[in-house]
Amino acid sequence: MPKIPTFSAQGRPTAEVGSIKSNVQMPLSTALTSIQSAVANYYVKEKQEEANIKSVELQTKYYNTQEDGSAGLSTIINESGKIPEPTEANNYYLQEVKKLQQGFENKYLSNENNFVKKAWLSKFNNSTAQGNLVVNQSARIAMDKKKVVEKDNAMGILYSNLVLNPNVYSPTFERDAEDVLSKTIDNENELAIELEVALSSRDNILMQQQAANNPEQFLKDINNPKKYIYANAEERIKMIGQATELIKDTKFNILLKPLDIPFDANPRDFTLANEEIKNKNFGGNKELQKIFQTLEPQEKIEFEKEYQKKAKAIRSDRNMAILTQREVAKVETAIESKKIFDDMEKSKPSYQKDLERIFGVNSFAVEQFTIVNEKVADGSANKLSNFEKNDDIVKFIINDKINTITDKFLLTGETGEGKSILERVGQDVNIADVKYLNNLLGISNEPNFKQNHTEFFKFIDNFKDQVAGSVALQPLDPDKDARLNKFKYVMYNRYIDGLERNINSDELLKATKGNKNFIGYDFYTFLPDVNDVFKGISNELKKNINNLPGYLIEQDDTPEIPLISLKKEKEKELGRKLTIQEFRELIKEK
Repeated sequence: MPKIPTFSAQGRPTAEVGSIKSNVQMPLSTALTSIQSAVANYYVKEKQEEANIKSVELQTKYYNTQEDGSAGLSTIINESGKIPEPTEANNYYLQEVKKLQQGFENKYLSNENNFVKKAWLSKFNNSTAQGNLVVNQSARIAMDKKKVVEKDNAMGILYSNLVLNPNVYSPTFERDAEDVLSKTIDNENELAIELEVALSSRDNILMQQQAANNPEQFLKDINNPKKYIYANAEERIKMIGQATELIKDTKFNILLKPLDIPFDANPRDFTLANEEIKNKNFGGNKELQKIFQTLEPQEKIEFEKEYQKKAKAIRSDRNMAILTQREVAKVETAIESKKIFDDMEKSKPSYQKDLERIFGVNSFAVEQFTIVNEKVADGSANKLSNFEKNDDIVKFIINDKINTITDKFLLTGETGEGKSILERVGQDVNIADVKYLNNLLGISNEPNFKQNHTEFFKFIDNFKDQVAGSVALQPLDPDKDARLNKFKYVMYNRYIDGLERNINSDELLKATKGNKNFIGYDFYTFLPDVNDVFKGISNELKKNINNLPGYLIEQDDTPEIPLISLKKEKEKELGRKLTIQEFRELIKEK
């Protein structure tokens, strides 16, 4: 069989055979593929950056309240944290977050690319996870607060029941308190502390009640080691002091009870009771004497002070009651008197009946008013009044020495039983003065009455001598009282008007530079002219002489009395009229 020839290669074999390559892969990177990869990476990063920016903008939106009014994430976190049950709070939170996410995605992400959706979802999940932690923490705090409130409310009910009915609730208090506290406190040590505090409060309440209601028994029980075990030392000392003071006050009240005499009782009853306590015999009452002897030496000293204090207060109250009744009667009488004067002037037919209705039939007031009415009818009630006596009457009213216009009183230089303001009509006062004085009585109870009127009449006193004119001529001057009364009434009306306008009395009565409220700004117009004074004297003398039988003086004739003759001679000598000061000096010389 023919043998197939074989060939042995000459030289080292290689992988390169012509231009044909077998089992050869393309290289992993080329210039073209590198460019494509870079472009792709740039695109992805760019989209991710855009998506991140977009997601940040959207992040603000889901935290705030949504456009449809639904809650944003901030509101959901806040509301969920208020739920005092962590599990319930967490469930509510997740439920609301899910609603928020769905609504947000539908409104804002439906047209966004996946990059934006993915970036937003990442931020949203992070935000909701952080919010969940806040919710759980807040819920636990809310739960703890709820437990404290529930505990305080439950313990408050126990304390209230104890105060209202200690006999019923005191035996079960410890058990009830432990039941309440164990439901709200898990820690045993804390539970023990809280229970001891509750028992201390219980004992303090029971001590307060017993010390107030039965102080004698309390002072006995406080020394019992089985009573008030949990009460603190400070409260014990306090309650012992209160119980002791209460026992003492009770004894004082019993011993001083006889002083409580009704105001309408015989005043002698109060005087007698006062003397019996003052002498410590208590009217022979053995029980009161025994109580007094139980007082400690220091308590007896305190009792004496308390007795003096109460007796003084009762005397003051009784006097005040009397004064009040008198003041009320004063005002009422003044008001009724004003009505009588009004009826008198109008000549009302019912005048007498009204008079008797107000003051009573056959009373001295009716008698006095009747006489005044007669004087009004004949004209004598309107005679010129005496300024000085009028002034004295005013000061009596200011100083509360006259209460009504029918009260009798004595002026300086008078004797006898005295006369009332009404009885002085036509002599010391006229009907206009009576009305003025009656009005003063009607306002005499008003605040600052005495002070204001005292200051006013000081002002009148300061100026009256100048208005009255020459001292030498005053006894003969028929116009002096009229001039003084006019000055007084004009000034008074200005003064009262100023007070009603809230102007200070000092400002009204003091003549200071620039004071436009001074009531006496035209004081000089009230001063008398010396010639008018002499003319008045002359006319008065003519009138008086003409009223005498057998005398008649012509209008131009002037009676030659020494003072007038002296004045005429001096004026003739000087060739001019004399001043008041010059006339005074002339009188002194003669």
